[in-house]
Amino acid sequence: MRPMTEVDLPRAAALSALIGWNQLPRDWSLFLREGAVRAIDDGQDALAATAAFIRYGGDLAWISMVLVRPDQRRRGHAKTLMRWAVDSLNGMGCAALDATPAGREVYRQLGFRDLWGFARWSLPEPLPAAPGVRPLAEDDWPAVLALDAAAFGAPRAALLRDFAARLPQAAVMATDGSGFALARDGARGPQIGPVVAPDDATARALIAAARNALPGAAVIDLTDARHGLAGWLARHGGSAQRPFTRMALGADTPGEPMRFAAVAGPEFG
Repeated sequence: MRPMTEVDLPRAAALSALIGWNQLPRDWSLFLREGAVRAIDDGQDALAATAAFIRYGGDLAWISMVLVRPDQRRRGHAKTLMRWAVDSLNGMGCAALDATPAGREVYRQLGFRDLWGFARWSLPEPLPAAPGVRPLAEDDWPAVLALDAAAFGAPRAALLRDFAARLPQAAVMATDGSGFALARDGARGPQIGPVVAPDDATARALIAAARNALPGAAVIDLTDARHGLAGWLARHGGSAQRPFTRMALGADTPGEPMRFAAVAGPEFG
């Protein structure tokens, strides 16, 4: 196990693409800048496994990118990398992650506990547009960061600004200032999120505006608590792909997750 560097970014992106995940080198670079990444080599100039975490403020860290190449599984790589992450974050108020059904049982053995769930959805094109949404402007950023911090419970300005710069046409704000939606590009297609909205009507308008600004296939990670949004997407041709469980070690994740219609994604929280 060794620290990953910028030189490894193409190999890291190749690993996540091989496993069917959506990350680009730019996503991996965020972990290098805002957190840490460890890699295990296969001895043949490729990566066998990885894990990463990103810090948000002084009391919350997000563990993710625990990837093991299929031919390298059952060798203890994931356990070794998770121990590194957990040990590195000892003393943090909360270490959190988003688990697939298979990973959930592994993480429970390490002391992580369930908090709440969300599901990835494919998005139809287009979605019915609604009023009350406008493009995100530079002077909206104080409001965006405040809305996200209230929902997420920790500052993550670098992450949100990176998303907005990647797909600015899909960065939208509720005209009354009550919510926003961002999106980012991906290896398999764009992903919308986070989406913060006080009610489902506002969330629908934001999601539709962001979706309709993007061509081709797109996905979103809807929180289970917003079941009305899931029904809306299903009625318009969307389909659920897979579930995730938000888990924590130490304190519960801060913030007010009910404010989220969609999360940023399992790698970023």
